[in-house]
Amino acid sequence: MSPLLSLEDLLFLAGMLHFLNVPAMLLAPRMLGWREDLAKLAPINRRMVLVMGGGIVLVILGLGTVVAVCSREMAEGGRLGMALSCFLGIFWGYRTFIQVYVYPRIWPGGFLGRLSHFGLVALFPFLSGVYWLAFFSGLL
Repeated sequence: MSPLLSLEDLLFLAGMLHFLNVPAMLLAPRMLGWREDLAKLAPINRRMVLVMGGGIVLVILGLGTVVAVCSREMAEGGRLGMALSCFLGIFWGYRTFIQVYVYPRIWPGGFLGRLSHFGLVALFPFLSGVYWLAFFSGLL
């Protein structure tokens, strides 16, 4: 009996799921009151925070694109695919840890806050798991 989804399919799905971060990234400034908080910073610090935030968005979406476009190569277990899978397993594992153990007490409440928190708690370990699966499959 063959699996429901191949490793290549799972990697493609994981790459596409990076794009689920876009709504969270667009809603975060409003939900978290960034306008008021950023206004308190010196202009250079405000710009640096915005530039870093934009860079994070670019990296997450860029990596999602690379994974979706190159899912076959990653599933084949070459060195670059394994290295990328290992990095992304660590990255999303770290993000899972932060979401589960650091943010719960300070995460915004209300329906949208709870929905976003639990959605991210589901998304991040899934992504980490897929990338670790690809990495360890390459070792075998």
